[in-house]
Amino acid sequence: MFLDVALPSKFGRLALVPPSETDDAAVSAIRSHPETRRYLRFFPEVFSVADAHVRRTSRSTDSTVVDFHIHLLNTPTSGSSTFIGTSGIFHIDDTEFGRACEVGILISPDYFRGGLATETLHTVLVYAFETRNLHRAEFNTGSDNLAMRGWLEKAGATLEGRKRDAWADPTTGGYTDVCMYSILQEEWRTTVKGRLEERMNRAA
Repeated sequence: MFLDVALPSKFGRLALVPPSETDDAAVSAIRSHPETRRYLRFFPEVFSVADAHVRRTSRSTDSTVVDFHIHLLNTPTSGSSTFIGTSGIFHIDDTEFGRACEVGILISPDYFRGGLATETLHTVLVYAFETRNLHRAEFNTGSDNLAMRGWLEKAGATLEGRKRDAWADPTTGGYTDVCMYSILQEEWRTTVKGRLEERMNRAA
């Protein structure tokens, strides 16, 4: 589903906005980009604007998903922004028996290494743990995605296991092992939130 309002980040460089048709072409481009597919090899080589439209509309009423588009604010007062990626939570189980979700993020390669992924995930986790009061957030990443794995480990996420041959690669017919990490709500409060805000302070 989509929220009715945007979520501003703590440091004000970006906002997580409800997905809209105006971003479909940008979503098509980022999901087809070779750098995106480097670690998400199950993504199709071609993801058209029509595919982006179908994906967006099919998820708009799904209560187990909350999708965001990441918009970089061009200036604090201009009101204009630039699409730089997608994020959100999915596989949401907000029953008393679960209170869990999975977190995902795609940042345009043009905006790598600028601290924007950290600011985005901080905003997503504030929403998951503090607004939704979820107990657990899970991250799955390819075992060869050392940058993402390093980010998670420095943030304080726990490696729970390795799923063998979990993601198919339709281009080669092969498979990728997946590493599963988690952050619990108490760990967010005591460790992870502070670590992410320290990183954001250094990048500001």
